[in-house]
Amino acid sequence: MITSQKWSACCLLLIMYLPLSCAYYSTSATGSGGIRSVAVPLLDNESLEAGIHQALTDSLIQGFVSDGALRVVEEDRADAVLQGTVLEIKEEPFTYGGQASAEQYQISVYVKMAFYDTREKQTLWEIDRMRGYGIYDAASQRDLARTQGIGDALRMLSKDVVDRTQVGGW
Repeated sequence: MITSQKWSACCLLLIMYLPLSCAYYSTSATGSGGIRSVAVPLLDNESLEAGIHQALTDSLIQGFVSDGALRVVEEDRADAVLQGTVLEIKEEPFTYGGQASAEQYQISVYVKMAFYDTREKQTLWEIDRMRGYGIYDAASQRDLARTQGIGDALRMLSKDVVDRTQVGGW
C-alpha cells in the first residue's frame, strides 16, 4: 500500500514535470521552421464534370485566405505547393421515402491531393483518395440543388485540406 508521504511525493513530481512535457507544441506542418506561403495551381480534372477543378481550386484558395495561416502566392515564390486532381463525382440516393423512391441524394467529390515543400524538396503529405460530400433534396429544382450539393462537397474538401496543411497531414 502506498503511504501518504510517498503519494504526496509522486504527486509533487508529477506536478513539477507535467509542464515540461508540454513545453512546445506546433500545429505547423513543418514545425518551427514553418511554411509561410502556399501556391495553389489549377487542379487537374479526370472527372466528367466540366469546371469542377476550377471551382475546387478557387475554394481552396479562399480557404487559405480565410484561414490566414498561410499566404497564397505564385508558385515561384511559394514555400509549398498544393497539387491535386479531381478524380470523380458520384451521385447516389441517400434517403428513401414511400414506394422506395429517393428523397435525398448524396453527391461525393473524390480528389487526390499532395502538399509539397519547395524548400526541402519533399512531399509533406499525399492522399490518393479524399472525399467531400453534399446532400440535396430530390424534390428541389434538380440543377440548382445539385450545384449546391457540389458546393458543400467542395467546401468540405477545402476545409479538410487547409486543416491538413496546418497539422502535417494528420
